[in-house]
Amino acid sequence: MHLKKQILRLYLLEIFGSFSLTDGIWIIFLIQRGFSLVEVGLAETVFHIASFLFEIPSGAIADLFGRKKAMIASYLCMILSAVLTVAAWNLPSLCLAMTFTALSYNLNSGTRDALTYDSLKACGEEDRYLSVNSNQRFLCSAAVSLSKLATGIAGRIGYLLSYGCNMVFSGISILLISGMKEPQVTEAQKNRAKFSFATIGQELWRQLTESLRFLRRHTDIAVKMLLDALIGCGGTLTIFFLQQHFSANGISLGRIGFFLLIAELGGMAGTKSAAALAGKLPFGRLAAVCALLAAGAAMLTGSAVPALSVAGGFGLRFFSLILETATSNEINRELPSDQRATLISVSSILFSIAMIAATPALSFLCEALGTSIAFAISGAVLGVTAACLLFLGKAHFFLFPAKPCLLTQKGSRNNIRPFVLSIFIETRFTNCILSKIHNNI
Repeated sequence: MHLKKQILRLYLLEIFGSFSLTDGIWIIFLIQRGFSLVEVGLAETVFHIASFLFEIPSGAIADLFGRKKAMIASYLCMILSAVLTVAAWNLPSLCLAMTFTALSYNLNSGTRDALTYDSLKACGEEDRYLSVNSNQRFLCSAAVSLSKLATGIAGRIGYLLSYGCNMVFSGISILLISGMKEPQVTEAQKNRAKFSFATIGQELWRQLTESLRFLRRHTDIAVKMLLDALIGCGGTLTIFFLQQHFSANGISLGRIGFFLLIAELGGMAGTKSAAALAGKLPFGRLAAVCALLAAGAAMLTGSAVPALSVAGGFGLRFFSLILETATSNEINRELPSDQRATLISVSSILFSIAMIAATPALSFLCEALGTSIAFAISGAVLGVTAACLLFLGKAHFFLFPAKPCLLTQKGSRNNIRPFVLSIFIETRFTNCILSKIHNNI
């Protein structure tokens, strides 16, 4: 395997596979075509239900039949979803399109991380996973940010051409995946060709039971998955409702888009900072600190002062993405390759469950109490989660640092310089952003 070419294709896949012209305008397109908000909401509910049902089986399929095949199937489903969305004429047809969208998401979720880690492992360079994964998440965030900025272009060219462009991007993604090598680091992976479709049900059941058995034996991994899901859910929902908060405080639509872009830049900065911090600090301490700071940032987003609210959104994405990237590294490092995609899917389904439960709750709080109080409650929940992290950090199964703490390590003066420099750069960047916001207000 030519590792440099493999990683380059994975990076390009993050760009073309994550960019979507319709990402910020698909609801408007559907309303323009005659669908009501209630129908769009029901279709979105179908998406989450389908995602919940498909998550673990899709991961098992990726482990059993290969990550390349699963990812190619993912983008084929995305193309089919785009065709069905364009052709949708009533609620059932729209729900069918959303079902294929969910299947596409599930076949990709966890599979890409598993392909990346095993590609590095096959070349004996799995220690580079944190850096490579950080770059992947950075490129994904950049593509999503560009998608938001391209909303105006999509509005001008219309939904037919917009979804047509999405299909082209999916086609490019398929070509990129086809040029990759399927990593084979275990005997089971080398014998994938021997699997028969006649025994697929049996094999899927075996894969699922073995994965759950692994989690019962390794409760520390299960705890990390759960905590990451809870914190990720709180951060995601707060950013999701930040648009409503800005609108309620009289911010124009144009400036809302600019403010949300700044928040997304916080996520991009977080993915890069994770590579500098993870491995130097014990995971338990890093996770607890990030959760506490994310909780404070979530409360800050509820401020009536736009500059403070934007700073809160930036900080929330920043610390949440540090935790997400560091958790991915820790989990992948301990998962068996034969069940890697399946177990990552278990982590994803925990996030889905949290989102399904918390979304209507936060929606109700925003309507009943206002976004400021709702965000304060969201921050309090994150703070409680952080307190749990601090408590669990005293247990031997959660604090597992193989390296001394950064501040007590021999030669720490040299090791801490990159950390101090990154904090300095982030501070200067944030100050520049806030001054820009102040001038626009």
